[in-house]
Amino acid sequence: MKKKANWLDPSTTAENEVLPGYLKWAWTSRGLSLALNVILIMQLTYYCTDMLGMGATLVGTLLLASKIFDGVTDLFVGFIIDATHTKWGKARPYEIFIVFVWGLTVLLFSAPEMSTTGKAIFVFVLYTLINSVCATFLNGGDAVYLARSIRSEKNRVSVMSFNGGIIMLFSIVISMLLPQLIAGMGSTKEGWTTMALIFAIPCAIIGMFRFIFVKEVVDDNQPSDQQKEEVQKIPLKQSLKCVFSNKYIFILAGMTLVVQLATNIGTAVNTYYFKYIMGNIGLATLVSIGSMLTPVIMLIFPVLSRKFGTVPILRAGAVLGVVGYGIRILGGTNLVTLTLGSVIGGVAILPVTMMISIYLIDTMDYGEWKTGTRVEGMLASVNSFASKLGSGIASGLVGLIMGLAGYDGSLATQSASALTSIQVLFNYVPMVLMVVLLILGIAYKLDKELPQIKADLAKKHEAQ
Repeated sequence: MKKKANWLDPSTTAENEVLPGYLKWAWTSRGLSLALNVILIMQLTYYCTDMLGMGATLVGTLLLASKIFDGVTDLFVGFIIDATHTKWGKARPYEIFIVFVWGLTVLLFSAPEMSTTGKAIFVFVLYTLINSVCATFLNGGDAVYLARSIRSEKNRVSVMSFNGGIIMLFSIVISMLLPQLIAGMGSTKEGWTTMALIFAIPCAIIGMFRFIFVKEVVDDNQPSDQQKEEVQKIPLKQSLKCVFSNKYIFILAGMTLVVQLATNIGTAVNTYYFKYIMGNIGLATLVSIGSMLTPVIMLIFPVLSRKFGTVPILRAGAVLGVVGYGIRILGGTNLVTLTLGSVIGGVAILPVTMMISIYLIDTMDYGEWKTGTRVEGMLASVNSFASKLGSGIASGLVGLIMGLAGYDGSLATQSASALTSIQVLFNYVPMVLMVVLLILGIAYKLDKELPQIKADLAKKHEAQ
């Protein structure tokens, strides 16, 4: 007999929690919306160079400079989330920022005619608002929301595996369609505005489903009302001390940074690679078809994690990443090896990109165990900063390197040095980053300490 969902029952414990069937879809909705936004935003460099006529070096500098604001906003957002206690919960209220993300994105891809300086200011301000404010609240609250909405670690892994598989599947589909849209509509500025609207309207609506259907619930580790007041009074200095005492959050943030760099450099340079190296932007769709196999891995992730553990899978993924990019390098412009290498490389980053909230919750437990104080938003924001830093550096690095190599968007034929820079960014840089990911994965040993940490925390909470 199928168990009745008891998710919202206050008496439910982690051991007997049963989720309603719709919850996985509802949880995935906002993550999917933001992921599709990232895919579109990663075309900003191409839009600026080939549509707005801005220099690649200027665009790269602007996107990199925008990251200066992220370090400040991430810390403050984390502190704000930790101090938030509303009738909707701690992290849930900030889901509204997904609507602002898409509204600002439409404006970003609707740049009016103005001077180069005007364009630079326009792009910088809107890009900064999207990433440093809106995405900061969304990413900073994600793990906190998960920890306070789903009690069971088994259910969290199941939900995040489903979340990862669906996001990966739709991301691949969009990655297949986007080159076709760019080829058909992306030759004019108006076409880019239309494309942004095609994404924005449905994604803004879908992105709010998580807020509507997923409530924060009381779990075994949630503080009492008196403890909530104490949490609200934790000063910023003490919160920062707790963060810097947590070595694992910085290792995890390092892995997130590396994966975001590898993924987004590939995404940012993808259009250039297929336009100038392969000679046909549309071929990117054929390569993406092979990646349809990747989401299957996410569906079996719960089984793999129970058998091998989440951290060993993370390390194995890094090894696969090195192999995948190696295959692409050896195969050159061969579509078969390019597709095979892309599939393997896509599998490599799944543990970090799709299961990050699980790892973050573990670092929260570690931090509480070590310092005696549980901070959630601040720790999540450290990882959020790493994620956005990686995305920003990726976009900026592509523009800077290609600009220094002599790339000129107004030319039909690029110089040999510009073509070489595209090939290096597409294959060699991500391969090196996978090696760094493996080194960080070996240093991340929290899984060995977690059993004792959880046992100690359970005794602490029972005594309260």
